[in-house]
Order: sequence, then C-alpha cells, then structure tokens
Amino acid sequence: MRLEAVMPWDSLDADALRRFVRETVAVSWIVDGNGHAVNLPEWERLTGQTAEEVRGSGWTSAVHPEDRARVEAAWNTAVDHHATYNTDYRLRCADGVYRWFNARGIPLLDRDGHALQWIGVVVAIGDQARLRRSVKRRVEADDAPTAILPQALRAIRAMLGLSAEQLADATGLSRSTVRRLESHGDSTARDSSIAPVLAYVQGHDLDLIIDDGVVVGVTARRSDPAGRA
Repeated sequence: MRLEAVMPWDSLDADALRRFVRETVAVSWIVDGNGHAVNLPEWERLTGQTAEEVRGSGWTSAVHPEDRARVEAAWNTAVDHHATYNTDYRLRCADGVYRWFNARGIPLLDRDGHALQWIGVVVAIGDQARLRRSVKRRVEADDAPTAILPQALRAIRAMLGLSAEQLADATGLSRSTVRRLESHGDSTARDSSIAPVLAYVQGHDLDLIIDDGVVVGVTARRSDPAGRA
C-alpha cells in the first residue's frame, strides 16, 4: 500500500481553519486587488479607527509615525509586484498604546496573473523581540551588514523611487543580479553584490534597520530641529 504525503492542514476542514485564525491572530483581512482597504472590521476594533478612516490607505495612519514610510513602501512594493507581504511595525491600539505586530499577506491571482484580492493576518509579537530591530543605525565601514532580506531590498528601492533596472544602473550591478537578490522569498541574500547597494543607500536620506548583521528594513532618516540628519 502506498502512503501519500499529507500536510497537517490538508486534514482540517474550513470551520477548523477559521477557528484557528480567529483564536491566534489579532486581525484577519481581505482587501481588493489594488491593495485598497474597503471593509476591515477587525482592524477597526483593534485600532479604534472608523470605517471611513481605514478606507483606501487610511489604515496606515494607525501605524507608528517612525514605521509608517517603511510599511507603506513594503506594502506598495508587494502590491506592485504581486509579492508576499511580510513586515513588522508598531500599531496604535484602541487604548492609545503602541504595540508591535507582524503583518503578512498574499495576493489571490487569476489565470492571467492579475490580483483579484489580497488576504492576510496581523499577529501580535513581543516588544522585547523587536527592540534590536527598532534601532536604526547608519552603515559605516566597521559596521557594514553582510546580508539583506529580499523584502528590505525591495523596500529600499521603493523608497528611492527606482525600478529594478534603475537600481542596477545606479549601483553598477546587472539587472539579473538585482532581480535575483529580490527573489529569494523569505530567505536572506548573503552575497557580495549587496555592497554596492548599501554604499548607494549611504548617499541618501535613509537609515537601515540592522539585526545581527542583516538588513531587515529601512526607514526615512529623521532630521533634528537644526536640520542635521
């Protein structure tokens, strides 16, 4: 008798899966194919926002101001490229307290590759686990990271307003190299090719978020009142 490999999820019915999601995530969400929020009641309960405030891209106003540009860049990049969305941020909850969450989602595509909808979840994560990732440091010669997450590279490119081809031209890399560095899924790109990218970022108003030598995100550099970065 031949035994077929069965994933644990395959034996669960739809009701069991819905129960699992309800009891383990803070928010489950569905938005339209363009990435625009229409009806997010669970998000509204978590953040205290109204339906009108959430609609479109209004949900991002509940994200911590220091995280917002990074989150918007990550989300826009995912929508533009039909890529998996996965990012951490601080979210203002209905009680006014900011807490750390992880949000992730995937597009549902038709046969022609067009996004019909996006589905995803928002999961609470411990503040202590995020402390190191919330520290933004400028890259210097003795502190240069050795790897970068593909989603971080996509966010860098989005915040610089560059296409993959333009980033390749600006850094002297081949276009195929940039595409390869951005297509590792959730794995970490450990490649000497990241050095030109990181050197290029140094010349712009961006700060890298580094965790154990790995670039995990990027944020816009904030200036002090005197105008110094």
